[in-house]
Amino acid sequence: MSTMLVVSVSAIGVALFFARVAQNSRVALAHRADDIQQSIADRAELELRLAEQADRMRLIAEVHDGAAATLTGLISQAEGARFGATSDPEVASRAAAAIADQARHALNDMRRVVNVARDGAAEVDNIPSLSSINDLFDAMGESGITVRFEESGTAFSVAPSAELAIFRILQEGLNNSRVHGGPGTTVKVSMAWTEQGLHLRIDDDGIRAQRQLEPDAPYTIADDKAALVEMFSGRGMREMKIRTGTFGGVFSAHRVPGVGFSVSVAFPALRFHNG
Repeated sequence: MSTMLVVSVSAIGVALFFARVAQNSRVALAHRADDIQQSIADRAELELRLAEQADRMRLIAEVHDGAAATLTGLISQAEGARFGATSDPEVASRAAAAIADQARHALNDMRRVVNVARDGAAEVDNIPSLSSINDLFDAMGESGITVRFEESGTAFSVAPSAELAIFRILQEGLNNSRVHGGPGTTVKVSMAWTEQGLHLRIDDDGIRAQRQLEPDAPYTIADDKAALVEMFSGRGMREMKIRTGTFGGVFSAHRVPGVGFSVSVAFPALRFHNG
């Protein structure tokens, strides 16, 4: 009997020991799981903060580039006003008013650079978006550019930084048409929304407009051949390409012989691409 009691007590002791070990293991695993969950949460928070900082820097760069584009337009308009002042004072007066208005916009943009750097998202609502493209078209109209806009498909919400990038691409494309085509140029802007993406095209007739203004200017078949192989590497082209690539898009630009210039930007998965 005593032997059986000893065996029973020993068995109970062993069982309690392993039960305690199992309990300790469960507690340790629970703590480990909590640590892992906390680590995941900390990492997610860090990634969100880094994304916020990256987005803020992107916004700063975009606002700065917008101000630079406005200043480029100011220079062009100022030169036009200077040449027109002697022949048509009324035209010069309108140009001066437009210059003053754009200068105010440029000043506001530079203030936003400071505010975004300091306050982050607090200034995001003041940054241009696709809802304000009509203002951009109106500004182009004041400089002698006619914009014809077409939109197809069903638009969907995209990340604010992606929306701003699209706006800047459009702005740069229109500025390119204004600078190289000049007054009288017509630009067709088309935005085609797909289920997951967006295709943006900017097509101008700047060459045609220039030939109408200067009918005696030489234009030969050699010009058409050159247009087919011409490569573009200016600052504006590079920035449009970078903005496109940031959101998984494909950028292309080429001169259309005898007509003008064409920019094509395709974002195949814009709905899911946050940069």
